[in-house]
Amino acid sequence: MRLAVLGPPGSDRKTIASTIAARLGVPCISLADIVQAEIRASTPAALQALRHMNAGELVPEPVLLSMIRNRLTQPDVAAGFVLDGTPNQAITAVALDTLLSDLGAPIDRAIDLVLPDAEVLHRLAGRRTCRDCGRTWHTESAAPTRPNICDHCGGEPVQRHDDTLERITAGLQSYRPAAATTLNHYSSLGKLFSVDATLTPEGITTKAVASVVVKSN
Repeated sequence: MRLAVLGPPGSDRKTIASTIAARLGVPCISLADIVQAEIRASTPAALQALRHMNAGELVPEPVLLSMIRNRLTQPDVAAGFVLDGTPNQAITAVALDTLLSDLGAPIDRAIDLVLPDAEVLHRLAGRRTCRDCGRTWHTESAAPTRPNICDHCGGEPVQRHDDTLERITAGLQSYRPAAATTLNHYSSLGKLFSVDATLTPEGITTKAVASVVVKSN
């Protein structure tokens, strides 16, 4: 089974994708992990990517697709995979589908984690990260026992620079148009399944896996 898990910032997409992958017994694959692995291996695609990155440029889609092709031809994806956040602004759904069709491994289901902008703002603007241990807290839903002191290590929870209202809003303005194109693409193919991302991770995973079972039957 081959899935793509999509969702806005704050939807806990990475955790959900990993949990779904573990439930299905297949690898969870993110573009960031692919790029990092290629850079560590000094592949030709990685060297091209680094030239663009060092010049402050976006990495061209064909270069990223080359890296994805390398990853999806490895033996551990024979039984399927879960893509975490891909396609995205850097890689279109059409380009990804063309690559996957060439590999004989088309996406079976795209899982959309639905989260309204107001909830995204609430989750991210209230998020705090411990300076010392990196543990994440929330000013309302998961605050430390003692104000401004991490329960785990005693460090100071602080707001990340990209968790300000201005940066969150800018990120959503960038994410939503690209996401709409992707979601419309998979909807037209009958492969889109939307899940309420305000549910618990377990609840989301259960619904997502059930949708896969229904489709395969």
